[in-house]
Amino acid sequence: MIWRGAAAALLAIAGLPVDADPFCDDLNAVADQVGGAALTYAQRPAICRPSLAMSGARHLHCSWKFPYRSAAAIDAFDLLTAKVAACVGPNATKTKDQSVNHPDAYQLRQFNLDGREFAVSLKDKGALQQTLVFVRVQLR
Repeated sequence: MIWRGAAAALLAIAGLPVDADPFCDDLNAVADQVGGAALTYAQRPAICRPSLAMSGARHLHCSWKFPYRSAAAIDAFDLLTAKVAACVGPNATKTKDQSVNHPDAYQLRQFNLDGREFAVSLKDKGALQQTLVFVRVQLR
């Protein structure tokens, strides 16, 4: 326990993000493509799928399903946004997506740290009567 505190103090002095939340370890493991790495929210594992950006960057989109426009979905979006922000630290550039042509509600928070992108989004799907919360991780 003393070593963990000393390591955190050294990282803080070095100006690196310090977060004791295991979510940050999982987020980094997913980005590093460590076998078996997964993201969880409220003890629910995410469903993750890879994608390729137009720039050639590879991403992993991890999602959780909630009842349509539920408070639980909004809470998950807010909490996951806060967790990703804490993981990437204060040096990350944070942006909100501009209005988009989307038939249902849509919110996006993006984080860029040294050219690496992370994002959290909330998407209402009226036809499916579901709200989805996504965490997108740029793979290393």
